[in-house]
Amino acid sequence: MNSTIHNQIGMRVRKLRRRQRRSQQELSIWLRAFRAPITRDMIANWETGRAAVPAVYIPVLAYALQVEVADILPRLTVRDLRAGQIMPSLRRPRRRLQN
Repeated sequence: MNSTIHNQIGMRVRKLRRRQRRSQQELSIWLRAFRAPITRDMIANWETGRAAVPAVYIPVLAYALQVEVADILPRLTVRDLRAGQIMPSLRRPRRRLQN
């Protein structure tokens, strides 16, 4: 598993959810009670890094897990920025010149 932001957030959500001894299903039911359209499958995908947590849901997850938003977000350093570990490369492939 690489260390992009969405993977780190997903791992933190899993850790915080397990600390409260909640299942993914229990968390999704609680969130849907507050009109957040979050399913168990979405939570599973976030926790395993198959999908990124939409930024709009991070405060809702923090509230549900009884933590601060900062507890869900990864701690970023300048070294991480320089190493390019925060997100995948945003470079586009160069086009070949046609003769």
